[in-house]
Amino acid sequence: MDIGFSEDFTSDVILDAQLMAVPDSGLYVNTGVDPSITINNLLEHLPKLGSSFSAWSSGSTYGKFSTTRNRNDIVVVSSLIYESIGPSNTGNDPGAENSAFWVETNMESLRLKTFLQKVKDRVYSDLGLTRRLVNNQYLYDNGIGYAKTLTNDYSAWVLEPKGSDYVKFRINELCLRKSGSTPVNVYVVNEGSLLETITLAPDDGRNTFRAVNIDLIGKGRFYLVIDNTDIISSNATVDPHKFKGFVAYMATGTGDAPETATYNYHTESNGLGMNITAYLDPNKFIDNNIIEMAPFVKAAFEYMTFQMFLSNPNQRSNRTERGIPEENMLISELKRYDGDTVVRRYKHEKDRAMKLVERVYDTELSEKDGKLNVKIGSI
Repeated sequence: MDIGFSEDFTSDVILDAQLMAVPDSGLYVNTGVDPSITINNLLEHLPKLGSSFSAWSSGSTYGKFSTTRNRNDIVVVSSLIYESIGPSNTGNDPGAENSAFWVETNMESLRLKTFLQKVKDRVYSDLGLTRRLVNNQYLYDNGIGYAKTLTNDYSAWVLEPKGSDYVKFRINELCLRKSGSTPVNVYVVNEGSLLETITLAPDDGRNTFRAVNIDLIGKGRFYLVIDNTDIISSNATVDPHKFKGFVAYMATGTGDAPETATYNYHTESNGLGMNITAYLDPNKFIDNNIIEMAPFVKAAFEYMTFQMFLSNPNQRSNRTERGIPEENMLISELKRYDGDTVVRRYKHEKDRAMKLVERVYDTELSEKDGKLNVKIGSI
């Protein structure tokens, strides 16, 4: 866990090992906040969860619950509740000692984890760190076509990310300008690994695009590779397509397999075209910078907790006995900026966090009207 809770001895509930372990970031969200925010008060006010989970099946594949947020990735074995903490989790006994795929948990821990995830979602949203479209381009050869045979063993489009590691790609469509309709394999290669093989049928020399929807996420160069074959292309030189976020250029490869071949820069079309989307994907940004973002994460946690105290979903009437401000005071904490209120602290930390993000996240982001906006245009 990147954030967690520190024991405050206000509840007899034993939280699961993930919540009570020292957080990777060192951030305990329930320390240094309003004293009314205790584990006991949180559990009394957090919405109740359904308590019915399926029995573990050795033949089923489970995902990582913190990623999927799917209740099917929580199982019951001998009346004990287990949360899947690994992706593609198949055949791993939850009851095994020191399991790397499961953690024994309970309803109270799941309620707190669900709330923490909502806090992180609020942080992403308020900082404008949700997934954003940057650009969409068609890259293909549309000149007068001539038949020719590609050289060497392979030919490829190379997509080389530049700048922010949070710029990702999605290949929406592919086409191959080749006579006939015999299918051709397109190999997706990254860092010496074959990620995927797509079978692409040409349309007798026409630029007919086929939907493929391939997400390219990772570091290093990505190669869209085809075998040496006869294609149709113009005689024009294909210069590198230079964008602010990436460079796209041609290459030829020599070797026994597309993932192990040696590639060299080339300037002739290989008949392969694509529609490519570039987007900002900040899924790891907060995780990578959680220590620097800690004051804002904690302020968001405190703010959302006071919102929950005010909404009081479980209809708790003894706020005073629990040390929780009465309704009018809660409203003041959530609305007034003329004192050291929860909402003022939240806004202050949000402003600081946004300035930090503007400096380090990506040159395509700018601060405008208190929000971060992506400049739409060529990347």
